[in-house]
Amino acid sequence: MDAREQGGDRSATPPGPGAAAGRDGRTLAPDGPGDARPSPAARRAEAAHRRLARWGIRGFAILGAAVGAGMVAQYAYYRFTRSMTDDAFVESHIVHLAVQEAGLLTRVLVEEHDGVKSGQLLAEVDPIPIRRQVEEATATRKVAEGSLRLAEASLHRLEQEHPRRVAVAQKELASAEAAVDEEQALLKMTMQDVEDAVKEARADLAAVEAEVTNAREEYERFSRLFAEQSTPERRLQDVTRAFRAAQARAEAARAKVGRAEANREQVQVVRAALNQRLRAREKAEEGVRLARLGELEIEVQRQQVRLRREQVEEAARTEATVRTRLQNTRVVAPFDAVVARRYRNPGDHAPLGSPVLSIYDPELVYVTAYLEEDRLEGVAPGNRVRIWVEAFPEVLSGRVVWIGWATGANFALLPRDVSSGEFTRVTQRVPVRIAVDRDRRWRALRPGLSVTVAIEHGPGDPEWAAAEAERQRARGATGVSPTAIPDGGG
Repeated sequence: MDAREQGGDRSATPPGPGAAAGRDGRTLAPDGPGDARPSPAARRAEAAHRRLARWGIRGFAILGAAVGAGMVAQYAYYRFTRSMTDDAFVESHIVHLAVQEAGLLTRVLVEEHDGVKSGQLLAEVDPIPIRRQVEEATATRKVAEGSLRLAEASLHRLEQEHPRRVAVAQKELASAEAAVDEEQALLKMTMQDVEDAVKEARADLAAVEAEVTNAREEYERFSRLFAEQSTPERRLQDVTRAFRAAQARAEAARAKVGRAEANREQVQVVRAALNQRLRAREKAEEGVRLARLGELEIEVQRQQVRLRREQVEEAARTEATVRTRLQNTRVVAPFDAVVARRYRNPGDHAPLGSPVLSIYDPELVYVTAYLEEDRLEGVAPGNRVRIWVEAFPEVLSGRVVWIGWATGANFALLPRDVSSGEFTRVTQRVPVRIAVDRDRRWRALRPGLSVTVAIEHGPGDPEWAAAEAERQRARGATGVSPTAIPDGGG
């Protein structure tokens, strides 16, 4: 106890009526000369307050040190048993749906935050110009089909007529050949008959002429004998009649020879008829050749049919292409999704490839953590992960699906250039995909949310990671095209 406390008894009298108490408990003397003196009770209370404050400060210091030591210990524990990073985000397959035919937007049927089903019609470009092209292509196809039908009918007619024409020509040729053979036989027979008749007539003439000669000699001899009256007149008359008869027979034989030789003209007539038959046979042979040339005409017609068929196929392909363009005037949902962004409205001109909507699959949401390269040790597919999402305080859990095969720097717009020799080492980051366990907070995850993750070290579970990767791959592997939906669907 100091001197002021020891002398406090002498002044520990109650204050008089004119005294006043200060804010710190000391009694102040009334206005007048001299300083105010605190009372001993006030000084003891002040000392007690000071000791309490010192113990409070010491307690808070000890508590702060304990909390700090715990946080340091927890950080050290997490640092050596987990890989942590706050360079992580919720992601999904964001799909930017664009029109495949430039034009004026006439319909946009969904808004942001809407859920859509696979194949649902979301927006449409004015289809009238493409529909007119479809009508023109359809008309062209129908004209080509009509030409094809006409060519096929002509080919069918030729194929039916050709065998008949060939058969008729062959029959005519056979008839002509038979007629030629007949005429040749007739000519041969006629020539033989005529020659035989001429020979016979000449032989008869020669015989008759011999008789005439004999008869003349007899006539002349008996005429001399009668003149000499060596023979009777009756004998002369008989010889004269025989001579005249022989002359008559000679004349008849000569006439017969003339007739036989005149029959040679029949040979010329028959030969002329044979020549006519030969010409008819040549004509029939040419007819057969011409009829067989119909095969070439049929082949030409077949080529026409092939050409018409190709024209029909080309017209059909053109029509299908234009119909595909008509279907491409629509924007449809490739899969079940939610609309994240709407860029254009009805009346806007949509250039080719310009996005109209952005969607994503809410069932394919995951976390991508960009982990420093010096923290990859101990991280394996299947490891458990603690996830802190900035959007809400609860801690989520998940598992590593796979670790990227390349760092993010390889895909930067401005890649690293170390050719100058001025190199600053920067720790590279490797993307790690994390599947979030589904619970009541799953629907609250949105692509782009900032995340902090702590990945446990360990051997992992490759089988689970492979199955999960395959599930995600299958989920994002296919989609519905506008061409898969009939015109007017959606």
